[in-house]
Amino acid sequence: MRNRFAYIFLAVALFACKPDFKKGFKGIEYLILTEGKGPNLKHGDYMQIHVGQYLRRDGKDSFMSDTRKNHMPYIESFDSTGVPPEYFKILSQLKKGDSLVMRMPADSMFSTAPGAMPPFVKKGDFFITTVRLENIYSNEIAAQNARAGLLRKKQQADSIESVATLRNDEKTLKEYFAKNKITGTQKGTLGTYVQILQPGTGSMIDTSVVVVVNYTGRTIDGNMFDSNTDSSKGHVEPFKVNMTNDPSLGGGVIAGWYDGLKLLSKGAKAKFFIPSPLAYGKMQMGKDIKENSILVFDIEILDVLTREQSQAQQTTKSIKEDAFKRKMEKLKNAAAGQKQ
Repeated sequence: MRNRFAYIFLAVALFACKPDFKKGFKGIEYLILTEGKGPNLKHGDYMQIHVGQYLRRDGKDSFMSDTRKNHMPYIESFDSTGVPPEYFKILSQLKKGDSLVMRMPADSMFSTAPGAMPPFVKKGDFFITTVRLENIYSNEIAAQNARAGLLRKKQQADSIESVATLRNDEKTLKEYFAKNKITGTQKGTLGTYVQILQPGTGSMIDTSVVVVVNYTGRTIDGNMFDSNTDSSKGHVEPFKVNMTNDPSLGGGVIAGWYDGLKLLSKGAKAKFFIPSPLAYGKMQMGKDIKENSILVFDIEILDVLTREQSQAQQTTKSIKEDAFKRKMEKLKNAAAGQKQ
């Protein structure tokens, strides 16, 4: 498999000078690397494909996305009514095991809607797409079974990878603690490190409560990405963390927060040092949080509410919001009447 993909990238690198690339519709050029056997992909089949996408500029490729990175290929219906004709004709030439490289000028891709071109794309750029047809299924049941099997394998791979990443992050954090003379940390059940700066009072936080907090989040190199106490982030109201399994009391947070909060009580102030698998893992969140980022949070526990207290607060807030909306609607209608 590694050699086959190396062949694909070699083909991409030689794209500009390869004479055997064919011209398709709407500016697409393509090369099929014939390695497969059996019948061609046809309308009504289900295709299992790995897809990589890159932006080529001045002979260099920039990574955009690749399904191999998350160990999960696409399994989709090959439908002539759903797949654009320019791609359907090319893909229908593939057999199981074949690979494909396609290139399309950015100008052609956005010719009908130039305003939709992303700002990072320049005139003269090319979009490169690599495809490998892993398998062909003749019906939906076979495709669903294959999808379920792949999902199980992905979950196993992710679990193994998370354990390894957690181990590496723990080593990084211990080095960070030593370098910055951080002492007195406690480790949560899942692996979050908590430095209690000010102890709280009362019972420890558990899964029966809703916690009201102030927080500031930073990457381990000190870059602040969010806060509800810094007005530059646009929201300075206290933040509620629903520790219960009742979704009506609020949404969820990253696992590292649940882990760390269970070591605190009302009035506590602390720092959370959260390994990446307990934060956002391999996901990149905006421009500030890269994949596999260790996160650091300053946390202050403002209040700990029972389910009943939290529900009562929500009801009161809803009543006030409804009253405010009605008041604004009356003012709007009154203003409209005066204009008439």
